[in-house]
Amino acid sequence: MGFSILGPLSVQHQGRDITPTAPKVRQVLAFLLVRRNQIVQFSEFIDELWGSNPPGSAMTTLQTYIYKLRRDVLDLSGLARLHTQSCGYLLDVSDDQLDVCRFDTLAQRGRAAHEAGETERASALLAEALQLWRGRVLSGVTEGQILSAHAARLEENRLRVLGIRIDADMSLGRYDELISELQELVRSYPLHERFHADLMTALNQAGRRYEAFEVFRQLRGLLADELGLEPSASMQRLHHSLLQATPEDGDPAADGASRRAHPAIVPAQLPADTLDFTGRGAPLARIRRMIAFRDGGTTARAVSICGMAGVGKTTLALHAAHVDKAQFPDGQLYAHLRGPSPAGAADPADVLVGFLRGLGVPEQRLPATLEERSSLFRTLTDGKRLLVVLDDALSASQVFPLLPATPTSAVVITSRWGLQDLPGVRVVKLGMMNPDECLTLLGRIIGPHRVTAERADAERIIHRIGYLPLALRCVGARLNAVPTLTLQRMAALLDSGSAPLDQLRFADFDVRANYDKTYFRLAPHDRSALRLVSLLPPPTFTITTAANLLGADTDAVEDQLGRLVNNHLLEATSDRDSDVVHYQLHRLVRLYAQERLNREFIHPAA
Repeated sequence: MGFSILGPLSVQHQGRDITPTAPKVRQVLAFLLVRRNQIVQFSEFIDELWGSNPPGSAMTTLQTYIYKLRRDVLDLSGLARLHTQSCGYLLDVSDDQLDVCRFDTLAQRGRAAHEAGETERASALLAEALQLWRGRVLSGVTEGQILSAHAARLEENRLRVLGIRIDADMSLGRYDELISELQELVRSYPLHERFHADLMTALNQAGRRYEAFEVFRQLRGLLADELGLEPSASMQRLHHSLLQATPEDGDPAADGASRRAHPAIVPAQLPADTLDFTGRGAPLARIRRMIAFRDGGTTARAVSICGMAGVGKTTLALHAAHVDKAQFPDGQLYAHLRGPSPAGAADPADVLVGFLRGLGVPEQRLPATLEERSSLFRTLTDGKRLLVVLDDALSASQVFPLLPATPTSAVVITSRWGLQDLPGVRVVKLGMMNPDECLTLLGRIIGPHRVTAERADAERIIHRIGYLPLALRCVGARLNAVPTLTLQRMAALLDSGSAPLDQLRFADFDVRANYDKTYFRLAPHDRSALRLVSLLPPPTFTITTAANLLGADTDAVEDQLGRLVNNHLLEATSDRDSDVVHYQLHRLVRLYAQERLNREFIHPAA
């Protein structure tokens, strides 16, 4: 008896089904239930029911739906009370009348039992919670953006609870019973690595080791085909453990007492500058000031250029290095640190091998350990005027061994994260290009005459791609490759395609793949937050709005949003007249996050 939303919307009273049949009334009831015991504002109802095109009679029509809901369901059953407030409606419903409340209670008790080591009890409680699910959340209810986001959040919560229950059953040795369930989960969520890992473990424990290898092989092929990625490090460790590989790497050490470098080698490792470099006057000037030599220092000058994927950090760093390389007559060293690459971040010990070779150290004299290589690097660079460019750094710990220790040298670092934890680093945050810079760059790529001839469409294009340099270069490459492709047609493709990011993939340019690298480095709950806030109406939202959507307290949500800001997937600005922080998604990040939501949860097997 009561309300059910964990499956088809249902209202049962005294053995009778009194679920509303009118689609809009069902939608109103669903919205009130997912926001139970909270005020749902009139404007939120209108956004949910009619989106961006509400009728002039929207408020009157909403009141009609509320009247019907009261008459046919609430007053008839007494299951809940609907209160009219000055700004909206509040549905007062007790926890025992709603299945999702019972689910939350059982899930919380199950998690507590699992953490306390009461594995059998945890499995039973979590299984009881999951049995309350009768299908997809609110199936049969028309969902607008807000209701869809709430449904996605509930589905993700179900998957988290399911994962804990599987953990408990694994601990109880129920491998044979789990295999068929996990096989079905892998089919339904083909990109969910956790389910693949559990299936591999269960198959191995059940004596079906070679089937476990086949699960890994299929996942690896799917990730490569779909995302251009390798399985995560934890998946690869699991695979290696099943192979029982224990290679012993022989490492004959050289005599450290006789190590010394060949003199008079001046490295010049910088990749070529960008021929059509455009704009960026202010950040370029800042970087040049930061790396300029100044008397009185005791450490190398270090600047970190950070910003979202595709914003042009590497292009700017290399241009600055080339402009000022005459200030560094003892040479320039360069390393691509591979950031969050599917192949894994570069090992600083391996990077130092390249640096030491560039400084003239022969192969047989290379030290064996990271600490020895870093020490020799600092010795060889002491007192020299050297410029080091470290591209796509992952962390401060990766960068620190690569820093010269002399104040006559400078280091330019690019990273999607600011590396503020690197002592002494000065950070330059790189934003989007401005419209004039974008138009100039597009003209340099495809020819200024084409931009002049189709100026309005060129402006449409740069607006649609959110002034992101990587996306602009991708569009320019496509227009160059197909001279008959007009700017008008290109703008139309960006406007009307079912998957706009498909239009931003050409040759070596791929906006989606760049976002993948950051997205898959996030913790699962931060990925979830990104997916869900992408459904909030643009342009901005607040912590309170996000907390209502995510179903968590504002402190926890503020931490999540802070991590997304640090990963340059969100932008945060403070209101001058208050302490309210407003968050905004770049247009392409919003499209990407909605794609991930659709692929992973709404149509996971598509």
